[in-house]
Amino acid sequence: MRQVGRYHVEDPAKIQGRDDLRPSDRNPGGLRLRYALQALAEARGRVLIPGCGAGRYVRAIAQARPDLELIGGDLSLTAVREACQRHAGGRYLALDAARLPFGDCTFSAVVFFDLLEHVPDYRGMLAEIARVLRPGGILHAYVPLEAQPATVYRLLEHSQRIPIHRWKRDHVGHINRFDDEQVSRLVWEAGLEIRHLAYSFHPVGQFHDLVDYWQRERQAGGPGWLPLPAVRWVTRAIFAVTWRLAYLEDRIARGRMLASGLHLTAIKP
Repeated sequence: MRQVGRYHVEDPAKIQGRDDLRPSDRNPGGLRLRYALQALAEARGRVLIPGCGAGRYVRAIAQARPDLELIGGDLSLTAVREACQRHAGGRYLALDAARLPFGDCTFSAVVFFDLLEHVPDYRGMLAEIARVLRPGGILHAYVPLEAQPATVYRLLEHSQRIPIHRWKRDHVGHINRFDDEQVSRLVWEAGLEIRHLAYSFHPVGQFHDLVDYWQRERQAGGPGWLPLPAVRWVTRAIFAVTWRLAYLEDRIARGRMLASGLHLTAIKP
């Protein structure tokens, strides 16, 4: 899917993955990176990271695990070019995650973050991942749970005043919504065996996300009475608290209740 609503994969303003991460970072991005590195602890050889955007997680994993042969891929040529510029020596390809240009049993691991919600043929994508994994190969994924009961996203599912799902479609291209049971079932149907589940992005993280997409909508010309300089000031003030607080919340409340993020690790039998 190259375009939906006001979102287009080649729009430079929509490219994700520009910032850098370290495993020591005390924020939700650092937490996601640590879960991925834990899943990759026994991995050797080639690792595919589809939906890599401008390469944030590829760069971070390469720094932590220089022994791995990482290949980042994205549907956006703009994102792939930027990833190459930001990561000297990195390997990046333009690819469709539902039609991977690799042979069977090619990779020891596949890792993706925030990708399943973007792909029209998400079943085909998981089947392709299973195909290119070697026996015993690892899948690790972070999936937003925007259909999960008792989350902000579910509560605002039909909201006209705060249309978070339209904002996410228009600004980052979200077209699918999942709960954790759906994701687990999809992975099982692809022929993979789930070995570990962890949860994150509880209410503080969800509030941070809501403010983020509100300010993106206002910056793009969306309606509102607050002047844009005030929108930027309010957003910065909130973010100064919520990004770190969301991390602390996830460290304390690690369970399924009220969570909207799933970290899943599975293997190919």
